Amino acid sequence: MRTFSVILAVVLSIISLIYFLFAQSVGDFGRPTYRIILILSQNNKSTIYIKTKNWGVTDDYQLTVVSTSPEKEFEPDSTKEMIFKGLEPFLYKSNKDTLCLFVREKSIIPENIRSKWIVKQTEVDNPKMMSLRNDSSFKRIE
Repeated sequence: MRTFSVILAVVLSIISLIYFLFAQSVGDFGRPTYRIILILSQNNKSTIYIKTKNWGVTDDYQLTVVSTSPEKEFEPDSTKEMIFKGLEPFLYKSNKDTLCLFVREKSIIPENIRSKWIVKQTEVDNPKMMSLRNDSSFKRIE
């Protein structure tokens, strides 16, 4: 009986150690990942941010916002931010205080967005979007 108790204690210790190591390795599993792109106007007086939030087993769900808030982690606010759904929802470029977005589907520009930036959206179909991806003057969310 004593041998059985020792073997059981050793087996339970090994299982606990394996569980602990596994839990440490996947500690961030299931949490969203955030990225932020800062765009500074040419006169250096205002900033606008393109922020993404990805989630899912392979991070294949994406929400992108154009925002004036510098906080990296966010919950979208349709009263203050332009919201885009889907992976790589647009290509962009900036010129002075204008942000040009080439989108598959336009987003609503909220009235409460407080920025000196002018945001222009141009809706393009998929073939045009694919050709614009090869143009080095456009940037995309990676």
